[in-house]
Amino acid sequence: MSALIDLFPVLAFFLTYKFAGIYAATVVLMVGTVLQVAITYWRKRTVAPLTIGSAVLMLGFGAATLYFHSPTALMWMPTILYGAFALAFAGSHLTDATLVERALGAHLEAPKRIWALANGSWVVFFLALAVINYWILSHYALDSWVWFKLIKAGVLFVFAIAQTLWLVRHATVKHDAATSPPEGTP
Repeated sequence: MSALIDLFPVLAFFLTYKFAGIYAATVVLMVGTVLQVAITYWRKRTVAPLTIGSAVLMLGFGAATLYFHSPTALMWMPTILYGAFALAFAGSHLTDATLVERALGAHLEAPKRIWALANGSWVVFFLALAVINYWILSHYALDSWVWFKLIKAGVLFVFAIAQTLWLVRHATVKHDAATSPPEGTP
């Protein structure tokens, strides 16, 4: 369900772009992003700082796109967002726990090396997305960039699943005492 909530704004943006153009799609993306944050908060009573940061950037760059009546700001937003994500993930290597460990450490137990590798893969992944987005916005038409935005959402989803599978293979799942069977039972 959470993955559908995360994909909703991008899918709505893509469909609106195809039928009504970039400015209507920008409005839909902005509204979809606000709804995504609201639904996430309603379901979990919390919203991750990275989600809030990306929503604020999306709203700011979306507003600039509408105000200046130019899609350039919206097209630059992913490059800046993914660059910021890469910096945040890289910077977390300088703290006691990487961002990946903070996000999943309550559910998985792993050596620091595994957390560092998982976190480092997100740094590389986000840097690659930032560079690819820049390349596409610099060398291709708006239609190509919109297609990339849709494809990127799928690639992000696949990468997250692949990393989760890798982590589960290299980590141990923590069991909550409240849901574990009493000691001595098979």
